[in-house]
Parts: sequence; structure tokens; C-alpha cells
Amino acid sequence: MKTSKAEFDATCNLFINSVNNYFRHLTEIDSELNVPYLKQSEGLMLKDYTGMIGISGNRKGFVYISANRDMYEDLIKIFIGIDDPSDEDILDMAGEISNVVAGNVRANLGANFMISVPVVFKGMPSQLKIPDDVSIYVVPIMWNNHEAFVVIGLQ
Repeated sequence: MKTSKAEFDATCNLFINSVNNYFRHLTEIDSELNVPYLKQSEGLMLKDYTGMIGISGNRKGFVYISANRDMYEDLIKIFIGIDDPSDEDILDMAGEISNVVAGNVRANLGANFMISVPVVFKGMPSQLKIPDDVSIYVVPIMWNNHEAFVVIGLQ
């Protein structure tokens, strides 16, 4: 089932609002959006660490949040107070953000918008392949002087 442009735009806006709310409410530091854009599936936008959530049900696709280590380190300092987090801590934080953001969107869209547990990774996994029929929306964000990407792919 192909997602209409209106449904796609509405779902993307839910993700954008969820990301903004995450940073505002949990860190008390607002995030800033840069100009969002549509992207082809090749050449994915990835930073150092990424948390990805699969989407199924009445919509199919994924959302991921990708940022450099220093952004996740700042978040860990705020939430946990660890000054020198391990790679595992960073991956946990990447999964936590993606899970909270997708969970908030699911709360708005209901039980037919199903999300997976987070898949987290460092760098660019060789087996990561995005289907050609997925519309990909990239939202560059800045938080606390760190750039990150929220990438939403929906069929």
C-alpha cells in the first residue's frame, strides 16, 4: 500500500515534532531544524552512531536518528552523568532516542502503526540496503551545537 503525499507529510511532521519535543522536554535545550529535503535511497545520511526503528502495519518503512559521538556524549552527561561513556553507552543512547521518538509518533497514530525495537550501529553497515520504492525525507537538526539527521523512509 503506497502512502499518499498528505499521509507522508503528516507522518514526517509527527516525527519532527517528536524530535523537537524530546530535546525541549528532556534536555531543556531546543533543537533547530534546517531545511528538510527528499532524498534518493543511495548515499544514506549517516553520522558516527545511528538508532533505527522499523515501521510496519498500515505504513511500512523506517526512521533513524544519526549523530556524531559528541552529541550522544552530551546527552549521556545530561541524563546519566557519565563523563566518558563507552561505545555501548553511546549505542544505547542512539537506540533510546530513536525508540522514544518513534514511540511518541506511534502514540499519535495508533495500534496500526507498529514499530520495531531499535537497531543500533556504528558507522555504515555493509548490509544496510534501503528499497528503491521508499520515499526518504531527511531532516537535518542542530542541538546544542551538534548536527544530526532524522531520516524517515515510508512506502
